[in-house]
Amino acid sequence: MALKDEIEAMTNFCVHLRSVFRHYEILFEEGELRRTLLHRTAPVFFGDLNQLLIEQLVLQICRLTDPPVTVGRTNLTIDYVIREADFSGAPEDHARVSALRDRIHQFRSKILPARNRLIGHLDLVAAMAGQPLGPASDAEWAQFWDDLEQFLHLVYTRYVDPGGHFMLNDVGMISDADSLVKALKESTYFHRALNDHSLTQRLADIGFNSEFSDA
Repeated sequence: MALKDEIEAMTNFCVHLRSVFRHYEILFEEGELRRTLLHRTAPVFFGDLNQLLIEQLVLQICRLTDPPVTVGRTNLTIDYVIREADFSGAPEDHARVSALRDRIHQFRSKILPARNRLIGHLDLVAAMAGQPLGPASDAEWAQFWDDLEQFLHLVYTRYVDPGGHFMLNDVGMISDADSLVKALKESTYFHRALNDHSLTQRLADIGFNSEFSDA
């Protein structure tokens, strides 16, 4: 079926994109205490990782919403899918897809200055100003993910699996960044125990007096 392979490729790309967002969200958007833990563990590394994840998200979302053709080459984008899709006989779905596309592109317009002037290019004025570009609120990010999921569901069920249901925002195990946070938290328990001399002495006594200590 026409567009089946392209839409499957797009949904795979978007699942990966959502995974990157969940990495960022788990690490940097779970409150000040979480950020303090990361800063005390490796401030330079996690500071750089924070910026890298944000830039990756902005860049990839802009790629997903680019025009269907640039510099003579076809792009696998939302507008490409809309251009190639046939919604004849389904005017309600066509209207819904078009409305979702417009809302997704409204979000694109907010983050595009960051892609164009600081990520895709190092614009001299923007670089010297040192000000962030392309801010979007938490509510706008949430709306973008919801709109993208609905858009993908409509085209997925039309061209890939008519009886299926495409999920983007509730996919389990899409990120294991929480395992990293758990390991970092447990390391703080270890160091706290190590600095408690009364506790380490008791542990040493247990070890040295074990029935198997000389085994």
